[in-house]
Amino acid sequence: MSKDVPILYRPLAEEDRSFIYSSWLKSYRNGTGCRNVDNSIYFFNHHKVVESLLQRAKTIVCCNSDDPKVIYGYVVYEEVEGSFVLHYVYVKNIYRKLGLAKKMLAETKHDFNVLGCYTHQTGVGIAKEEKYNLLYHPYLLINGKA
Repeated sequence: MSKDVPILYRPLAEEDRSFIYSSWLKSYRNGTGCRNVDNSIYFFNHHKVVESLLQRAKTIVCCNSDDPKVIYGYVVYEEVEGSFVLHYVYVKNIYRKLGLAKKMLAETKHDFNVLGCYTHQTGVGIAKEEKYNLLYHPYLLINGKA
């Protein structure tokens, strides 16, 4: 895959929701906080978590500028009590290693020299928390309060 994919950043559209639910729930399924949770419990309850976040947080969708329905990935984030909170970053497998996650994080306009938090811990998240000056804080999922 070429590094020169035509990119458009846009807000969440209603027709993106099913893709985001599916990709988020499947990709986070083996995250550190939920890998031992029964599937029926995880999918039912975490769907509610994602739904709540999509209602209150900001979502940037990274897609093909020639066809905005072709989604490469997305980032979901918000500000909580004056602090940046990253909830999730996802890039489709075929578009990974092209710097899209880094570009989406730049689109949040957050200064990563300033400490922020993230709520969904994954292997990639653990590996990048120092680089992006992020502290794991899962309790920000609850009503967006510290």
